[in-house]
Amino acid sequence: MKRAPYQMPGGGVHPVMERGAEHGEKLSEECSTNSAARGLGHNTTHGDRHVAEQSAEQRAKHSTPIDTEFGLQPGKYTERPGAYSEKSGSILWLSGWSMPPAIFLDVRRELPEFRHFYADYGLAESPEAIAESVRRLALSLRAGEPHGEPCSEPHERAAPAPLLIAGWSLGGLLALRLASEGLAAGLVLFGATACFVRQPAEQQSGWAPASVQAMIPALRQDADRVLQQFRRQMFTKEERRDGLGANLPEASGWSVPGLIAGLELLAAEDVRDVMPDIRCPALLIHGTHDKICPYAAALEILAGVPQAVLVEAAGCGHVPFLQKERQTAETIRSWWNDSSERQNPAPV
Repeated sequence: MKRAPYQMPGGGVHPVMERGAEHGEKLSEECSTNSAARGLGHNTTHGDRHVAEQSAEQRAKHSTPIDTEFGLQPGKYTERPGAYSEKSGSILWLSGWSMPPAIFLDVRRELPEFRHFYADYGLAESPEAIAESVRRLALSLRAGEPHGEPCSEPHERAAPAPLLIAGWSLGGLLALRLASEGLAAGLVLFGATACFVRQPAEQQSGWAPASVQAMIPALRQDADRVLQQFRRQMFTKEERRDGLGANLPEASGWSVPGLIAGLELLAAEDVRDVMPDIRCPALLIHGTHDKICPYAAALEILAGVPQAVLVEAAGCGHVPFLQKERQTAETIRSWWNDSSERQNPAPV
């Protein structure tokens, strides 16, 4: 299916890159496990459920006019890099609740100039274990530790390259916390929120506490059914009609204790107060019809993080990068190149 190009509220055009040669990625051996080998993945199917349209009045109140669409334009692109570059650095990928790291595989393949790592917390026993495992990995990557990758000249190792942290949904909440602690040189957020559970006055920005709490006993009773229902909510009616959900990984790779730990983290974490402490550039890519983390949550991050830029995925639900992997990579590349130039201007 063809999905509409991204749009940026009041931001102009990011140069986009022409497709280059395929290049493999390097993944963290410490924090990755083959979910198929575990035998713990949940197989899910993709059904249909009505999703109400987002309030046009709310969007008109909070968003700025659309200047331009993202898309390939003659004379506005350069060749996509074909090999890892120290200048580009590394990206730590953090997936959403119930989703395996493989959800980002095609985006990673479109960014060969970066070294890629991911955290797999699907078997965690507690919310603290999820947060701590991700923090340890970010700290070690910032320190330039190789994580099983060969280092031919360890005594002459260069200073650590920039570390970008890319998070989706639950992973975005984790990424915001890490960035507030100064562990990221750049932040990429897909369908993210600074606080998942909201009180009645803020229901337009998140979920009611009772809705999240009700999922815990339901997971113990029938995890597959809960995951099927959750996956349906990720997509708009139009996306489900077009079969977009069939492009999700079939198995989640999460154990039931891991799923519960993830929900407990979502219910407890709130990083709104520390958003002003995030001093690195931040790119937000958010679906305007997201019903898991509503668009209002992206506007809240945009207002709270000093160097945040919001790219609007018009008409998209909770997975704005799915079947838009090349465009997503181009957007990340262009944003990061621009951000790097502003932070390190060339000498005159």
